Amino acid sequence: MDYFFDWKEAHSAHHGIEPIITSDEIVVRIEELAKSLCRWFDTEPVAQVIMNGAMMFAADLTRAMSSRGCVMEMDFIQLEKNRREKTVKLLAASNLDVKGRDVLIIDDIFDTGATLSFAVENFLSLGAESVTSVVLLDKSNGKETLAKPDFIGFECPDVFVIGYGMDVGYRYRELPFIGKMGQA
Repeated sequence: MDYFFDWKEAHSAHHGIEPIITSDEIVVRIEELAKSLCRWFDTEPVAQVIMNGAMMFAADLTRAMSSRGCVMEMDFIQLEKNRREKTVKLLAASNLDVKGRDVLIIDDIFDTGATLSFAVENFLSLGAESVTSVVLLDKSNGKETLAKPDFIGFECPDVFVIGYGMDVGYRYRELPFIGKMGQA
């Protein structure tokens, strides 16, 4: 994936952002995940991307899977999590029929498991044959959670992260690395 640029260059262009996972580390891990996921599925899965933060991860992961011969359909869902009430609601549903199909949920961050649990139950209620999940970052750090992802990109400290699709105020999604805001 030669479209990634050096994270040190990106860091110097975005003062105050401390990289915690480099673009090189992301590339290597995505290739590993793609290999594992292609072995996992016997049939053509339906990839369901939880927007918006997972968009970069999903694009790179599905391209890596496709280059290994794993063909799939892909669509997006949008969920909203209310942290105070600990509820999740569906804002935008997928247009793909998942009845009798194997679903691959692709998400950016796993923390409490509320979003993942909701998504899994949603696809099972729509008749999915099976639901498998892959998350870029696991921030649960040993906490009790409502669900567990099947595949994990990286363990991550419980800090607010940005870059590689994740934002703060709709900024920094384009960064090729995952970072945290440094001291101002």
